[in-house]
Amino acid sequence: MTRNDRYWPNGFFADLITLFGDDSDEHRRPAELEEIARRAAEELATALVVDPRRVLITETGLRAAFEARLEARWGRALDLADLMVHEAYESGKWVNDSLRPAAATGSTEKFEVLVRLHARAVMTTREVLVLLRSGYSTAALARWRTLHEVRVVFLLLAAEGEQLSRRYLAHDNAERLRGQREYEGTWGTLGLEPPAWTVAEREDTKAQLAAEFGSEFLSDYGWAAEVINRAPRFKDLQRHVGLDDWRGYYRMASHGTHANPMGVTWNIQDLGDTNMAWAGPSNAGLVDPAQCSLIALTDITAGLLAYAVCELPDPVDPEILYSYGFAFVQRRKIEMLRDHAIETFGEAHNQQVAEEEALADLISRATAILQDGIASTIPDLAAELDIAAEDLQVALDAAVARGELCQESHYRLSQMEPASSPAPAIANAVRSLLAGLRRPLLRRS
Repeated sequence: MTRNDRYWPNGFFADLITLFGDDSDEHRRPAELEEIARRAAEELATALVVDPRRVLITETGLRAAFEARLEARWGRALDLADLMVHEAYESGKWVNDSLRPAAATGSTEKFEVLVRLHARAVMTTREVLVLLRSGYSTAALARWRTLHEVRVVFLLLAAEGEQLSRRYLAHDNAERLRGQREYEGTWGTLGLEPPAWTVAEREDTKAQLAAEFGSEFLSDYGWAAEVINRAPRFKDLQRHVGLDDWRGYYRMASHGTHANPMGVTWNIQDLGDTNMAWAGPSNAGLVDPAQCSLIALTDITAGLLAYAVCELPDPVDPEILYSYGFAFVQRRKIEMLRDHAIETFGEAHNQQVAEEEALADLISRATAILQDGIASTIPDLAAELDIAAEDLQVALDAAVARGELCQESHYRLSQMEPASSPAPAIANAVRSLLAGLRRPLLRRS
């Protein structure tokens, strides 16, 4: 950013020049610089907060235009996904409304846990789709990671009896113990309220839990210890319910969650271009988080409907028979909607990749023509150059129209102009080639 890139308060640069002049006191310079910066920042911030919408009007318009272009490519797939999620919600609501009266008269832990986990799965899938509609596929994949954990826990609890659900709910206190211990060392520094338990009360609760459920109960997934037969880790639960094949996707999703090196050098929002640091949305990378989330929610919903069928009385009257029929039909309907949505996401993704590959091939061809044209004086080459330039312009216009990047969504990691296609390096190459293709023609005219 240069001095002329934006407004600066009057006198700011004059103060800086004076501060760093030959006659200034070097020992006082840091404090004076801090004061000059504070005054300038205060003036700028005061002006900005008067009407933030006016300040952000350009960015807001760019975002709206980007989301409209994203909708043009991915809208049908996202609509089908929303439809499937709606049906999953209706299924969960039906199970809750149908079984809650009966559950109130008996053991309710398993019913309560499964319904709550299903509700969370629906909410998390909706979060995934909201993020995808705004172009944040990396964040959406991170939310699927949470959904996958819900799926694993749901399937384990659904396959076991009331006792495991009881242990799961009781493990809430083990989680609170860990949180309390960490809070004890920070609440005073942060100026917060003191913890709910004293240290003595915390230790007493810990001893009670260990006595009732065993010492392994206090570990992260200790509630599952009686099924896994040791202090379990998440991957043990995952293997137990037959979802070990998802470990690769689960690890991939963790890169968008944690600050590891791969998380800052690799991003599913890339489409053939790694020469950027993402700071916003992209039109690429929607297919994986969408498909993974729909598969997970379908599995959880099918499990909840199966649980409901097992809890229903024998179908001796039409009302109970209707409930059986509803559960079986609803499960199949959700599976069909899932398949339609997944297929549509795949088609949109494949079309996007094909367009970028075709554009890259066109650039390669034009590069060869351009190189020949620069070295040649054959007049007939002018017509071929003209055709290549026209083809490239059409391709570039199409790439820009697709919208595949929001203008303020990334930091370029090399000195290229900002791009507006899903593969910015390709768009920049097209612009450069167009300029090169047209120059020889101008020289010949």
